Amino acid sequence: MVWFPAWHSAACMILFNFYIPILAPYVVAEFGATAEFAGIALLVNTAGICISAPFLGHAMDRFNPYFFIVISAFLLPACYLFLGPAPFIHIVPSKVQLLIVLALIGVLVPLGCYPGLLIMFDIYQVKYGGMPQAIKNYITSIYCASFPLGGCIGSAMSGVVAEKLNFSFSTTYIALGFLLQTVLTVLWAGFVWRAKKQAKLGSYTLGVKIEDDERTPILSGGSTSYVPDHEMAVTA
Repeated sequence: MVWFPAWHSAACMILFNFYIPILAPYVVAEFGATAEFAGIALLVNTAGICISAPFLGHAMDRFNPYFFIVISAFLLPACYLFLGPAPFIHIVPSKVQLLIVLALIGVLVPLGCYPGLLIMFDIYQVKYGGMPQAIKNYITSIYCASFPLGGCIGSAMSGVVAEKLNFSFSTTYIALGFLLQTVLTVLWAGFVWRAKKQAKLGSYTLGVKIEDDERTPILSGGSTSYVPDHEMAVTA
């Protein structure tokens, strides 16, 4: 349960990196554009990440970070279906359509990735009542490793799928495949909600009993601060 946000970040990066190797051949064949346009399109894509980052950080201070991961699990594959676009979406592909969708993907990917580290810290503290610095370092390293892992898988999948399918079908299949991640995210969120509710009530949570008067921090809209380790008391 603690490590699921890292996997979700990797899954988002799979979608983010999947189209990069095949975008240039697509825009040349579909629009008669130059490879330079593909570079501009990717620039728009990454600009979406850079521009949305500070706003997303501010939003995570005001709202529950878990909310962003769940939302990304639904919106990211839905947006990805318009990238091709999918054969069952009856819109004519155009440069404007491509740039808009890439910009939206650039916003939605960090929506699923950025809250991950904060959530992993929170779940660990709910489970164990505290977090030594060594554990923080370990969790951070796993979280950081999720980004290149997702990028590697996405690029590899792109090379395999692109040999058999065109851009529209390949992006459609990868978006539909991501729906499995959507289901897993909903199940994970429900399990975490139940565990955190039990922890708040002072009952046994994941094998650890938390006293009523010394509860672990619960992330909620409005506060993401943690109680210092020395102020926590946990009994097995």
